Amino acid sequence: MVRRLFEEQLAQLKGLLIKMGELNCEAISNAVVALETQDTNLAKQTKGIERLVDEKEQQIERLCLKIILKQQPVASDLLFVTSAMKMITDMERIADQAVDISELVIKMSRLPYADWVAEIAEMAERVREMVRNAATSFVDRDGELAKAVCRADDAVDDLFDVVRKKLTGVVHREIDGEDNGEQALDLLMVAKYLEKIGDHASNIAEWVIFMITGEHKKLN
Repeated sequence: MVRRLFEEQLAQLKGLLIKMGELNCEAISNAVVALETQDTNLAKQTKGIERLVDEKEQQIERLCLKIILKQQPVASDLLFVTSAMKMITDMERIADQAVDISELVIKMSRLPYADWVAEIAEMAERVREMVRNAATSFVDRDGELAKAVCRADDAVDDLFDVVRKKLTGVVHREIDGEDNGEQALDLLMVAKYLEKIGDHASNIAEWVIFMITGEHKKLN
């Protein structure tokens, strides 16, 4: 009976983690689509998703504490629960940064983009996949997928370097007689937030490795 309750709680924990990951992917998608289309209504919806992520974080924290205090898990189960408590901090910050992107979208909605950088959309797609794979690797205890997430962060960093160089060039020149430096800086901040999301996904993957091996190592 006790073991069955424990397994039910672990299943509930996995479900909450999956949902939190899905909400993060939705927040990233909304923020980037809003960015590409300058859709301020869609950008504003990201804040609502962030609130749902915060709720899931609180639910997961309470459930983890309940499991630790009442079930007293040992070995791999304890690593799973303690790792979950660590990774949700990164997941919550991912939602925060999606909101940061959305706020920049609203700020930039007054004028059409003078110089759109395609690599920003590519960065967004890559970090969204990293977040999804990081959550999946945790729930499935898949160490190889977790390592792949960390490797994927290198490509995101490379794309950020490309974006940074392009937008820095915009800051230092005038296009059609109009200064677009402020807009370029805002787009650069968007790329920086996406790069940070990649870092958080990599952090989650490192907690997966900790859960599996009992050792926490920086893999990126």
